[in-house]
This record gives sequence, C-alpha cells and structure tokens, in this order.
Amino acid sequence: MAIISTPDVSDDEFAMVNSTTLDSPAPVSYQTPKLISRLQPNQQPSKTNSNSAGDAVTEKSSASRIDGSIFGSQTNDGSHTGFFQDNVTGLKNGVKSLYKKFTSKDILIAVMGMTGSGKTTFIANATGRTDLKIGHNLTSCTQEIQIIETILDGRTVRFVDTPGFSDTYLSDTEVLEMIADYLSAGYSKEMRLSGIIYLHPISDNRVTHHATKNLDMFRKLTGEKNLKNVILATSMWDKVTPEEGLNRELELKNKFWSVFIAFGAQYCRQDTSAKSAKQIASMLMDNEPFYLELQEEMGKDNKALKDTAAGREIMSQLSLLKEQQQRELTEMKEMLLRTAAEENKAALAALKEHYKKMMYGMEKTISDERRMNEEAARSSDEKIKELTERIHKLEKKGSCVVM
Repeated sequence: MAIISTPDVSDDEFAMVNSTTLDSPAPVSYQTPKLISRLQPNQQPSKTNSNSAGDAVTEKSSASRIDGSIFGSQTNDGSHTGFFQDNVTGLKNGVKSLYKKFTSKDILIAVMGMTGSGKTTFIANATGRTDLKIGHNLTSCTQEIQIIETILDGRTVRFVDTPGFSDTYLSDTEVLEMIADYLSAGYSKEMRLSGIIYLHPISDNRVTHHATKNLDMFRKLTGEKNLKNVILATSMWDKVTPEEGLNRELELKNKFWSVFIAFGAQYCRQDTSAKSAKQIASMLMDNEPFYLELQEEMGKDNKALKDTAAGREIMSQLSLLKEQQQRELTEMKEMLLRTAAEENKAALAALKEHYKKMMYGMEKTISDERRMNEEAARSSDEKIKELTERIHKLEKKGSCVVM
C-alpha cells in the first residue's frame, strides 16, 4: 500500500463519538499493465534461462491483456490469429506465423474516442461482426485493446479498438500504458498504422472537460505531423435533431477541432449503417503507413513513457489531481470533525465512507505516478530481460513456441 500524506483524523478527535475512528483504507485492487521492452525494428530479445521470481507479469488477466492482444486479431468468424492466443495450438502457430499473418499490404486502422462514443459499434458495422460486446450507456465495455480483422475491397483490414481516456474502470495512466505496450510492440515489428478514426458523439450537448482532455492526449500521442491521417467522425446523429447536430458540429469544427483540421485532419458524419462505417474506413486505406509520435519517441528515441509528450501530460494531470485530492481531504476532515461534534451518527457514517473512497482515489493517483517513475528507471536491458523471461515461462507451460 502506498504511504500517503493526508489529513488524518486522530483517535482523540473521534473519542467524543464513542471512540469512533476512521478505518484504514484497504489496498486498491486493479491490474497493472507492464510496459514491454522497447526493441528497435528487427531487433530480437536474446535468449535467457532466467527464472527470476520478481517477474511481475504472471497474472492471467495481465498476460491476456498484453500478450494476447499485442499482435493478435479476431477474424470475421470470431476465430483468433496473432502472437499469443487462448489455446495451446493457436499459441504455437501464432508465433511461428506472425510475420506471415501481417504483411505490408495489410491495413491497420485505430479507432479511438471517449467511452460511449461508439467505437465498438463502428467496428461491428465495418466488419459485420455481431458478437462484439457493445455498451449502451456511459459504462465502458472496452477494457483492453482488441484487434478485429475483416476484408474490405479485397484487402485485409485490422481495426484496433482501444479504451478511451477517462475510462469507467481504468485510469488514464493505465490506458496510456496499454496503448504504449501495443504501439511499442508494433514499432519493433515495423507495424504501422494507415490511419486513425476518432469518434465523438454529436448527442453530447456540450464538450466536457473529459472530452477536451481526450483530444489533448490523442493529439500528443499521435503527433501533429500525423494528423493528416486522422478522420474526426461524429456519431449518434439519430439522437439529435438536424438543427442541434449542425450547431454542435460547427462548434466542434471551429473551436475544438480547429488545430486538427489545420494540420490536415478530415471530418465527417457517421451514421449507424455498415455502409457508412466502411466508407469512412476506405478513406484511410490508401494512406502511406506511419508511426505515431508515441511510437517514435519510445522506439526510435528510446524515451521512457513519462518523458514522451503524452506521458508528460499524464504526469502533469497526476500532479494536479494530487493537489485537488489533498484539498478535498482537508475539507472532508473538517466536515468530519464538525459532524462528530454534533453527534450525528448517520451523517458521520456516510461521511466516513466517502472519506475512505477519497483515500482510495488518492492512493491510486500516487500508485499511478510511482509506476510511471519506476518504468522510467528501468534500463533497456532490464526491459528486454523481462520480456524474454515472460516468453520463456510461457514456453515452459507449453503456451508458445519462440522461433
């Protein structure tokens, strides 16, 4: 558990209400994505027989998120292809045929946007898949990167479905680390994107702080020079009147999207039809493949995630969030003391529960910040060793075969 410097409430201060004290916050439970080593294109990790007990990437959910999604994809029939897969036969064949499965002719398109913007729905429409988990409220259904493969105009297209920043269940740090994992792995295998579709629900009656934060993060991990390969697509037009939609569209173009458009980004409307989704995807299929800014910063320049443009933004947000949480905890302490003095037990119990939740949030913020710093401190050799050990352990389990 993180050691947090927060305004605590002493036992003496709570003695006035039958020695009621605040419970210590329980450890926050969440999965910690691990960054893979940043290999240069065509560089392979060296063999090792290390069986270090310190390898933290052994949890099934973490391994599934990172190993299972880095290069793998689901085809239209729901089967899987790629690097690591869910069954032993698929795993063995997946690694051996990795380079055969992804060629320079294949097209990789990322679909990004806030939770509830319709990313998975868009991919389902473009691919004809009916088995994708789609949310119908503001709760995120995409908590890991998913690759969905289809054939469009006779060409193999893989859509990368990503969780958005300000996600329901994942912190922005976790989302960025997850995206960095995938992009770093793609850089090491010379896998480039052909374009990015960024979805925004036109049904939102205002552009929130979370929406602008998403756009800022998206711009920094993409890079201005690559914005010409971006399509800004508004979704959910069936939920607004034509007049409402037009007014919001004009506000987006003139205010929030102006920088993107100035650097060459296109914008369009996306309805709920398969035809619309396929037409938007086809606008990117002939682009020259490119590396995102984050890929070049980490892969070419060998920067730590926290030192990239997107990483610096996350670190700045974490610092501001800590200050805000500190202020709120101070205010909550004062409210707790006043309520305790009034001997209002029902209100005190409710406030104590809220205080604990605030402490959990503070602990999570500090944990995210620490993880970013620890990742930066690890050397490239350590990261290569970590990846190699993970592969070695999977081999011992019969889960994969390394060429």
